[in-house]
Amino acid sequence: MGEADRNALGARAEGASKLLTKLSREHKRILVVTHIDADGLSSGSIAFQSLARKGAITSVRALPDLDPRGIDLLKNDRFDFYLFTDLGSGLIEQLTAALGESFMVVDHHQLPPEYASRPEILNAWNFGYDGGTDVCSATMAYLLAKTLDERNRDLSVQAVVGALGDRQDGGPGRSLTGLNREALDDSVELGLVTVAKDFLFHGRETRPIHEAMAMTYSPYIPGLSGAKDASLAALSNSGLVLKERGRWRSISELSTEEKQKLMEVLTSFAGSSGDGSALVSSLIGEVYTLQLEDALTPLRDAREYGTLLNACGRMDATDIGISICLGDRYTALSEALRLMGEYRSKLNKAIQALQMGGDRVSTHGDVTVVMGEEFIEERMTGSISSLLASSEKFKDKMVLVRARSGDSELKFSSRLGDSFPKEVNLGLIMKEAAEQVGGVGGGHSMAAGAKIPISKRDEFTRAVLEKVAA
Repeated sequence: MGEADRNALGARAEGASKLLTKLSREHKRILVVTHIDADGLSSGSIAFQSLARKGAITSVRALPDLDPRGIDLLKNDRFDFYLFTDLGSGLIEQLTAALGESFMVVDHHQLPPEYASRPEILNAWNFGYDGGTDVCSATMAYLLAKTLDERNRDLSVQAVVGALGDRQDGGPGRSLTGLNREALDDSVELGLVTVAKDFLFHGRETRPIHEAMAMTYSPYIPGLSGAKDASLAALSNSGLVLKERGRWRSISELSTEEKQKLMEVLTSFAGSSGDGSALVSSLIGEVYTLQLEDALTPLRDAREYGTLLNACGRMDATDIGISICLGDRYTALSEALRLMGEYRSKLNKAIQALQMGGDRVSTHGDVTVVMGEEFIEERMTGSISSLLASSEKFKDKMVLVRARSGDSELKFSSRLGDSFPKEVNLGLIMKEAAEQVGGVGGGHSMAAGAKIPISKRDEFTRAVLEKVAA
């Protein structure tokens, strides 16, 4: 990744900025269309805010998927211009056919190389960046926002949240890299975020230690994730002081010696083998604290903020997630906290249903297929596949989770376990297999999705298995 790549990306952002400035001055109606996950809600909010600050007439809308039918519905809304964030890279031909030149795609998903030079596409892949590890859509939207006006640097915080929500903390010590790091550096320079090394538990500052342990799913800790009582018992037996003056302590309050004791508890559950040690090591890394957020809310920790946004998206409450991104710390935050509880409950139920076995899970070579039509909701497939891929049981598998989407379609989400033994590109596999059966698909090399006609289920699955085996 050379300097020329960054310069070329900056030049493309400059061109996009000039077009959006022109549209704003001409009072054109601009619709920001984004995805429902944390990266989508973050990138859509950044784009919306930067346009609104420019005086543009703008709205923002989040969609679980984009397909030709969805594009037609958007066209019927008759906006003057459409700005897609975290969506659209796999549908450039269809967008062009429907919207002509009245659209822009700001994204980080893989796209066909023939679209690399098109000025309406601002995509990291075109400039030598890996959109699965070094840059998310929120960071791309932030780059554009900063180009629109340097005063938008405060939006760098939301880019950091989007990157962590998209699980792009794959650098040394679970750190952000590439363009995501640039956004983080801006946040740190402005005094908005601080960086430290600590346990990566959910609720590190806000939850009792046993609750934080039980609420941690990435990575999945056998016997502790989702098990509050077991976590409390294990910690109590270790001799850790969990309460002080009648108040539960948090992980951030532990001394170095106490954190070592906590490490021993984790090791006893994960196992002391190389695999267990790796799992425990992955629970320690860079933590990003948002200085302007209340220390008693999940928004204080950037990873927890991302998880909260993902919960809003998966629970069909994208308006709540966007409101939080735009600054609502009252009604929206209260509702989001309630949704987070429901979201975790649904995750637990789905995992328990899988653990019951039966014919819901089948393994074919390197691929584990989860048949979730009866117990997994469409919006939960990504969360379930990520959770399973991070677990000890499926770490060397490609996990393919499916669920119903309406009456006539199936939604698939795929993830690679950290120890998957082959070099494969899930984004291309899912795209090609979906197109073979009249569906749409795409994503990243290690995480991708597809939507297909339900009648083509077996044909699609067979195509995926064959491509992975090849």
